[in-house]
Amino acid sequence: MKYLKLFILISLINVPNFSKSDGPSGNQSAENEVFYGLNDIYNLKFKEAETKFLNLQKKEPDNPEGYFYESLIYFYKALPTRDEAMYDKFIGKSEKVIELSENILDKNENDYDAIYYKGMSHSYTSLLMLSLNKNLLKAASNGNDGYRLLSALIEKNPSYYDAYMGLGLYKIAIGFVPEKYQFLLSLIGFEGNIREGMNLLKKSLENGHFTKTDSKVFLSIFALREKEDGDKQSLIYARELTEEYPESPVFKVFYSGLLLQFGQPEKAIEISELALSQNNNSLQEEIIKSSDAAMGTAYFRLNNYTKAIQYLEDYMKYTNPEDRYNVYMFTLGVSYELAGNRSKAVDIYRKVRNNFIEERDGELDKFFYRYAQDKIKNPLREFDKKLILGMNLRESEKPDEAIAVYLQMTETLSKNTSDDDKIRLFYDMGTAYTYINDMKKAEECFTKCTELNPENEKWLVPHSYFELGKIYDRQGKRNKSGKMFEMIYAFDDFDFESFLDMRIANYKFK
Repeated sequence: MKYLKLFILISLINVPNFSKSDGPSGNQSAENEVFYGLNDIYNLKFKEAETKFLNLQKKEPDNPEGYFYESLIYFYKALPTRDEAMYDKFIGKSEKVIELSENILDKNENDYDAIYYKGMSHSYTSLLMLSLNKNLLKAASNGNDGYRLLSALIEKNPSYYDAYMGLGLYKIAIGFVPEKYQFLLSLIGFEGNIREGMNLLKKSLENGHFTKTDSKVFLSIFALREKEDGDKQSLIYARELTEEYPESPVFKVFYSGLLLQFGQPEKAIEISELALSQNNNSLQEEIIKSSDAAMGTAYFRLNNYTKAIQYLEDYMKYTNPEDRYNVYMFTLGVSYELAGNRSKAVDIYRKVRNNFIEERDGELDKFFYRYAQDKIKNPLREFDKKLILGMNLRESEKPDEAIAVYLQMTETLSKNTSDDDKIRLFYDMGTAYTYINDMKKAEECFTKCTELNPENEKWLVPHSYFELGKIYDRQGKRNKSGKMFEMIYAFDDFDFESFLDMRIANYKFK
């Protein structure tokens, strides 16, 4: 999932006394070294962390602990940078962890720490392979090995709470697989359950040894709900991370991104600027890039296109070929056009790429590539500009002002207005009505969407059925809701199909 990279973090502030059965390592001195090293990782002080973990290896060369935590440094270097050398380093370190763990397990198959380190190394290898689009079969095999080992560990020792985090993530990931494919997974022994996965993460958060903080990171990601629910638990978790780690720019970048999703662009800018002011250690370019993306988007939301251009242009300096950057490139082009520079906008639209990896990031990049090609030929119309204004108001906690813009737009509709324009307008207006909990008006808008026959924006029809399904479900009209959800599956191969599948799974689990 696209919000995971750079935010899979492992650390803890306090260093309580735990028995060995509660988590890795029974040596208090070694535990302190691990905790302080993980603290360094959180604050992006990778050299300091490496020194601590190498010291552990020197003291206990046959113990996988020091090697495992050292491997995480390369995991965090490879994940955002996609540096092949860092990836190879991580794989080498992980193989060493697995080898040392197996040596211990050959002598004692019930050594809980060895099972844990072996299982977690397989799990992290799977996650990195998937994130960097490496061998999918090897990624799946490692993921399965990690799940099997961590499951066995918990069966042997239910109080080994750190293992619950890995299992929770696995359950959630499989739970997001579309319903139409779930039966295939069950045939080969995979079973996902988002609710169960969240509960496992909560166990790790409450009782884990070294995994409290990363459990909170993942909970903040997966606690995201539909905006009309008004559930801010995700944002609360993210804010707590910035308070617990005040010197960490990475948590501020994370928090800034969530603030944007919750419609708080001004606050997102403030937090991003703080992240940049603390950007003195490792991954400096990644922090700049992430902050620029957040601030460029935030200023766009505030209709300050000059500032948006400034930060989005800077963001582009740090992108690499595998970044999913079409959305930012297209936004940059639109910003130039709204600022009155059409020729520069066209130059930017032409840079939106079409050589993206279909199965990994096709939905987003493909969508904005299509939009960019249209804008090369056709300048933004007044209709388009008002839709942008309405969106920016709606996504900046000003839904009433957005609705006023949309209602004014409906007065200009005519028999010559295309269904593509109509569905964009009614879908956006329906969304704004859900934000103010006017479900009657929202229902009217989304129903109109399902009655239209757009040529290019067909994807908004199944998405509208989803919105109607939610409305009827909240009204207790289960049969009607079920029919709306079923209608979604009458459509195939539409924009943001996978994203809609994830929204459906996340909504149904709540």
